[in-house]
Amino acid sequence: MDTIIFGSDLHGSLPALTKLLEKAEKIGASMVLLGGDLCPPENPLFSLSLANSPVEILQVRGNCDSSYDFSKAQIFFPPLTRKIPFGKRTILLTHGDRYPSPYGLGLQRGDIFISGHTHTPQLHTDAMGIICVNPGSPTFPRNTLGPTYGILDAEGIRILSFRDDGSIAELKTYSMPRLDQ
Repeated sequence: MDTIIFGSDLHGSLPALTKLLEKAEKIGASMVLLGGDLCPPENPLFSLSLANSPVEILQVRGNCDSSYDFSKAQIFFPPLTRKIPFGKRTILLTHGDRYPSPYGLGLQRGDIFISGHTHTPQLHTDAMGIICVNPGSPTFPRNTLGPTYGILDAEGIRILSFRDDGSIAELKTYSMPRLDQ
């Protein structure tokens, strides 16, 4: 199973984007998911970092993202949601402002709902057995834990400190809801 790094709410920070991509490359991630509010600045290095990433980047649009800013940065304007296959599970990536919960989005027990928007890390399984995760923000955290991001791999899901990669929260694979129950 692949390793995916995910983050949200970079708000135009080139240092946060660079560090997130470096972390992805260091652990051999196959993909980086960005949960909106990328807010690309006019700095051409930001666009170049996205375009030249050795790791595939998938992103969704956040409430602070404008088509004008993306056009000026020469970056495609992302959709509001994305569904990504992950083994037998489906990941649904959204910013969280328009779709704050997984209900009505076609997810099943054991699927993974990743959202951002609140800048606050969260990880839980809801009453329907859908795994809900918010990586927080590596740029403007709104909590006492500081900047955060997430990793999804065969071991499970982890939210980590952006500063030192210390574990903030985790859900091991053996504790994750099974699809067949």
